[in-house]
Parts: sequence; C-alpha cells; structure tokens
Amino acid sequence: MLCRTTEAELRTQLGQPTRDGTFRRDRLLTWIISEEAVVSYLGVLVDSRGIVVDLVWDVPSEVPWSPQNQCGNRP
Repeated sequence: MLCRTTEAELRTQLGQPTRDGTFRRDRLLTWIISEEAVVSYLGVLVDSRGIVVDLVWDVPSEVPWSPQNQCGNRP
C-alpha cells in the first residue's frame, strides 16, 4: 500500500474522508473504519502526486501519530 496507493483509490474504496487537511507540505486524510466502544480509523499522509507516503491503520483514535513521508523522493 505504502508508496503505491493513491488518494483516488482510497476515496473509491472508502468514500469521502472524515478529515481532509494539510500537514506541512502534504495532505492528511482520515476515515473512520469502526465506531465500536473505541473509534478506530485509517489515517494517511498523501504527497503532492496523490500517493500515500505514510499511514496509520485500524488503531484507536486516542493513539498519537506523527506522520512522516516514508517514501522519500521516489519517482
């Protein structure tokens, strides 16, 4: 998924994100994936090309996440 999946693919599979904002030079998007006793979500950092460069998956919303571009400057 990382460094290959695009924002467009995620929107097709998951619908509109619950959050869509900027983080430094990239975009940060989140989707709620479970609303059980503890809300879980998918959070992705997307670069200017629309490619997912970092993610946090299926974790409670209370867990801190410091997004970073894990793909570097890959073509």
